Order: sequence, then structure tokens, then C-alpha cells
Amino acid sequence: MVANIWRDGCAKRGSLLIEDVERAQQMLAVLEDRKWERWLKSLSARVNPLLCRGSGLDLHPYYWSVSESEYATDVMFKNAAALGRVYPALLDHAIKRFSSKDVLRFLGRRVNRAFAGEASASYLERTEGIRVKHWIHENSIKMYDKQGSVLRVETTINNPRRFKVRRMRTWKGVRRMRWIPMRHGVADLDRRVDISRAANERYLEALAVVEVPSPAGKLLDAVSRPVTRAKRPYRALRPVSRKEAAVFHAVLSGRFLLKGFTNRDLRERLGMRRAIDERSRRRQSARITRLLRLLRAHRLIRKVSGTRYYRVTAKGQRTMTAALKLRDADVAKLVA
Repeated sequence: MVANIWRDGCAKRGSLLIEDVERAQQMLAVLEDRKWERWLKSLSARVNPLLCRGSGLDLHPYYWSVSESEYATDVMFKNAAALGRVYPALLDHAIKRFSSKDVLRFLGRRVNRAFAGEASASYLERTEGIRVKHWIHENSIKMYDKQGSVLRVETTINNPRRFKVRRMRTWKGVRRMRWIPMRHGVADLDRRVDISRAANERYLEALAVVEVPSPAGKLLDAVSRPVTRAKRPYRALRPVSRKEAAVFHAVLSGRFLLKGFTNRDLRERLGMRRAIDERSRRRQSARITRLLRLLRAHRLIRKVSGTRYYRVTAKGQRTMTAALKLRDADVAKLVA
């Protein structure tokens, strides 16, 4: 879980600010590991001295309980626009793809015939954002966008008796460790944390398979502009032109997937005739070198450190594949 830390003035503008995520996580870990029953007992003794030993009264101590617990896991994005690109796809997947069995698995419940309850879900759009929520009996897990740039998954436990905790108990005259229903008391608060954290992680793992829509135009626009690397300008690419397409076909060849390709490999793949004299060979090599620098400037390829080999980057794989697909697309289907 990640804390939301605010600065004066930032909250009014609706911006979320946290300077040290690691430190915030350490502070929360201290709260998770705290012996709450002992700590609350010490506080109550200060407020009510009659509970202290030596008061002469035989009073029962307070029973500290939790009526409802919420545990949130925050995934922070750079800005609201970054979350906005992926959130619609996550919502669609959560409301359409997560079945009752999935929700049972998220909350650590067994999927078998013995379950006689009901799983439900709701989709709610509010001014603060959009929320999707799943219920199993009184307990739930939900996802929503908080402050625009935070994706929050939150598990709420209203009835801890639906879960088990392992502790010492006397059974048929024998005292031993057993799995028994979890209590409302703060003594089982660490178990609540474990259950809730695991539920959030399972939910996020299930969302990891969602493919975020990425328009081809956005990919191609990025390489269709001039760039400057190390104070050196490079021209814009023409992704759907015939010459650029030939280069894209060459570097995306399956034979280069494992080891990569060299200047010479690319010359051969582009069909350049092998130069007879040394001067012509150097000209061909220099031409390909300039082409490689251009592709590197646009982050489509990278050089393998300490070698003469180049490999296609993840951005290059998406961009060049999209450009080739557009060239080969059937016009009749595009305008249909």
C-alpha cells in the first residue's frame, strides 16, 4: 500500500504529491506490524486508571475490534493522461471478463459446490471518477481512479468470519495450532492485512493481461518528426514510403531475432551488390551506417553493448510493424 501525501495548496488544485515513496511504504509497514492490542491497552490505562493493576477493582479490559477494514494498493502513473489511456480498457475487462469464480479467487475463497452465496458487481460513474466493485457476501474488492493519476485497488472486509486465521486452540483436550474463523478483534489485524494485500495483488495480476489500445497514428506520428540526439539533427522518417518499408522489412527479419544484425547483414538483406573495390565497399558501409544512426535516433533499434550487432527495440517492433501493416492493408476493408 502506498500513502497519499499532500502538501498545502496542492490539494486545492487536485494534484497528488509524494516525494519519497519508499519512505512512505516504510511508515505503513510500521503500522502493519504494530501490536495494536498492546498499544491500545496502554492508551486505555492512561485514560481509565481503574483498569491498572493495584486499583482494587476486578474490571474486564476493553475488547478492541474492527467493524470494517479497507486495504488499498495504489499504482501511480506519471499524470492523468497516462492513466486515462489504459483505464477504459481495464474497466471494460473488469466488468465484462471477471466471472464469479474470478472474484472468489481474488478474495481467497474456494471455488467449489459448497459455496452457496452470490457474487455481484457494479459499475458506478461519479464526478470523482469511475469505480467498478465486486462483492462476495459482505466483503468486496473494487478498483477506481483516484486524483486522476492513481489507480487504486481496494479490499474491504466487513465480515472477517468468512476467512481463516491460524492460531492456538484447545481441541478435544489437546492444545494445538488450528485454522479457525478470523475474529473482529485487532489481534487478527495482521491476518486482515495479509488477506487484503494478497487479494489486491491477484486482482492486479489478472488485469496485467489487458491489451491497451494504441492507435497506429500515434506511433507513426512520433517518428514522422525530426529529432535531435546529442545535439545532432536527424530527419523525419516516412513510415509508409516504399524505401522506408524495405528497411523495416529487413530489420524485422526473423533471422535477426536472437542474435541481431550487423551493417553487413543489413546490406545483404537490402539487396546491395557486393562491391568489387574497397572504395565502393566503404561507401556502401557508410550509407548503411547513416541509416542505422537514423533508426537509433528514433529509438527503433539499439546497439548491443560491446558488439557490432543491433537489435530492434520494443518501440521499433510496434512502430515498424504498424507501418508495414498499413501498407499491406486492403483499402476496401479500411473504408467499409
